[in-house]
Amino acid sequence: MLAVVVGFTFLVSWIVASIHRNRNSSLKDIPNAHLSAPYSRLWLLSLRWRNLENRTRIQLHRRLGPVIRIGPRDVSVNCIDDGVRTIYSSKFDKDESFYHELFDQVGYMVTMTGNDEHKERKRMLSRPYSNSYILNSQTLGSVLSRVSSHLREKMEEWASTGASVDVYQQAKCCTLDVASGWLFGSENATDTLRDPGFENDLTTLASAASKIVSVRTTLYWPFTYFASLVGNRLPNPDATGRWQAWLTRAITDAYRRHPTKPSSTASLYDSFYDAFKAANPKMPRNEMASFIAVECDDHLSASHLGLGTLLAYTMYELSRHPDYQRALRKELLSLAEPSDQSLAHRLAALPVLDAIVTETMRTRAPCPGPFPRVVPDSGCRLAGKFDVPGGTIVSSSAWALHFNPVPFPSPEEWRPGRWLEADESTVAEMRKWVWTFGSGARVCIGTHFSMRVIGELLATVYTDYETYLDDEFRGNVEQVDAFSAGPIAGCLKLKFRRYLVVACTE
Repeated sequence: MLAVVVGFTFLVSWIVASIHRNRNSSLKDIPNAHLSAPYSRLWLLSLRWRNLENRTRIQLHRRLGPVIRIGPRDVSVNCIDDGVRTIYSSKFDKDESFYHELFDQVGYMVTMTGNDEHKERKRMLSRPYSNSYILNSQTLGSVLSRVSSHLREKMEEWASTGASVDVYQQAKCCTLDVASGWLFGSENATDTLRDPGFENDLTTLASAASKIVSVRTTLYWPFTYFASLVGNRLPNPDATGRWQAWLTRAITDAYRRHPTKPSSTASLYDSFYDAFKAANPKMPRNEMASFIAVECDDHLSASHLGLGTLLAYTMYELSRHPDYQRALRKELLSLAEPSDQSLAHRLAALPVLDAIVTETMRTRAPCPGPFPRVVPDSGCRLAGKFDVPGGTIVSSSAWALHFNPVPFPSPEEWRPGRWLEADESTVAEMRKWVWTFGSGARVCIGTHFSMRVIGELLATVYTDYETYLDDEFRGNVEQVDAFSAGPIAGCLKLKFRRYLVVACTE
């Protein structure tokens, strides 16, 4: 009986204290996403647990406006001016509790919560990711040429047999093969297009990790602690062993080759090594190699999953919209004309290709978020009218921004024409809202790399082949509402057909 009385007293005290805190909170004027939002995070965490957070944010922002309260100290923001541009500036640190639960390892760039350390690391690593470097990189060009050749071999086989092809897996194979060659040199690149077993290992590990992450980002201690312990042992040990063995071999070989490698064939590893050495001349080589290895692992994973998802959904949408597929091929055939420019430069200037990729980035963002930040002690003002105190967790979701009907009428429609038909000022305004790679000081370092890779791989496919839907495929093609958003079915099935060239005779 005493326990019941104590429990009831505690509950009443908590309710009274929560109501009092809310009445005195400067967040009280912000619309509440849920009745319980000012008092508890349980509603928010339940959305995350059920994979509903981003889709719920879309609907709530449409109903309640650009700034909503989703927890006692949590605010969701869905506007650019006085919103995204404010909270993703260099003054707002990442929410350490969220990012350290999201990633197993810390100490590499994407996990750095403080802006100063992140800025320094990004400065060290950014040169080979600049647009001019990416477009002119002979190493990346060579890697893409090799992967494109392997892809043509596979497409010829798929077209001749009428096979139903899981383009989600094949796209991830392509991007893994490109990223590994770019990171460690062609001599250490994977060849999963022709031997997909290794890519299957990575998918197995990623799937296991996502289950642990869902626990660690939705529950409280001690559940998060036990999830971390289990998470280090849950993935398939054979797959883990093969992945770690390959990564060790690739890094060791790149490390060994670095001193004698010519600059014309330099890999990303070589650039990273030179940057770390210049910034830390007294750091022992083995310690430096460990720092670089962690960065390479992260860059490889991001390219494999994020870019692979984007490539797969672009092919899927083109298969649903054959008119755009034909328009793309017509544009790609113009590349056969002589030019002084490289293929990479010419692809970057194609308007239909750009519109198709941009619209897929908008409707099928592979990492929807949210991406939480901590308001500095000085506080901030959002949407021109809400004063938010320091310590508040503010965040935006790429999906909520991308499906805003104000900049994007009929936002659920995949319609590349919106980028081709609008005037220059409208296109510029829409681009502000495309947040696939983030923005501000923390914008994704791999933006230009991703655009070159997806452009060249799409050109490889649609110059000579067309893709179309497999009528027998019944899987759910919608994306998982999670930090990494692949298809719910785990696959996307398409078929390939070679374009027929009809000879004209007099």
